Amino acid sequence: MPVEPTAFEIDEQESGYYIGTITDHAGAMLPGAVLTSLQLTLYVIRQDGSTAIVNSRNHQNVLNMNNVTVYDVLQSLPDGRTYNLRWIIQPQDSTLVEALLFERHLMLWEWAWAQGQGKHEAVLVVKGLVMVP
Repeated sequence: MPVEPTAFEIDEQESGYYIGTITDHAGAMLPGAVLTSLQLTLYVIRQDGSTAIVNSRNHQNVLNMNNVTVYDVLQSLPDGRTYNLRWIIQPQDSTLVEALLFERHLMLWEWAWAQGQGKHEAVLVVKGLVMVP
């Protein structure tokens, strides 16, 4: 899935959106109607090397649910980018697991259709907010 951008910056506990295009192995767009599954895992690798799931998104079914929409035709942004997957990021998705200035929340997208399956990983770079006195 070519996802734009591969690393997406967002402030701690902010909403936003993430777009991409779900494709087959040849790079052709897969309409939402042909998908048999779409799962999202959102996780952090802690400083001690252990992992933590963020916002209960552990192989979560997101095929047109749980803040994700998959379109049957490409959608366009004013800047010319196109997509058929849109995830509306919730504040809980961008909550820091550890007290850091920046934290990487890894997104693992996994999808299947009658002829195969695919996966793609991208990163939410969450910026910790520091209160200024």
